Amino acid sequence: MALNDPILTISIAGKLLGLHPRTIMLYERVGLLKPHRTTTQRRMFSITDLDDLQFIKYLTQKKGINLMGVKHLLEAIQMAEKGGIELRKHLFPEFKTNQLV
Repeated sequence: MALNDPILTISIAGKLLGLHPRTIMLYERVGLLKPHRTTTQRRMFSITDLDDLQFIKYLTQKKGINLMGVKHLLEAIQMAEKGGIELRKHLFPEFKTNQLV
């Protein structure tokens, strides 16, 4: 099983993360993540998605960053990583991803 394989429904992902499924849907609507979809349009989440959701939860709940700020920050981190810079580790060295599954 690869880290990007969609294996969890939104309700299970929410329980593992301590997030309400509607909160996860809001994150999707704002553009913070794009879960996999089944042929019947059910949201499915991978281990990588769970890691991303943990970081989003950390930024919003621990650092107090609003959703648009998180979106811009994630975009900047992604661009930096393409250039070989580990910006996330430099900006948030205290953040550690928990293995949930």
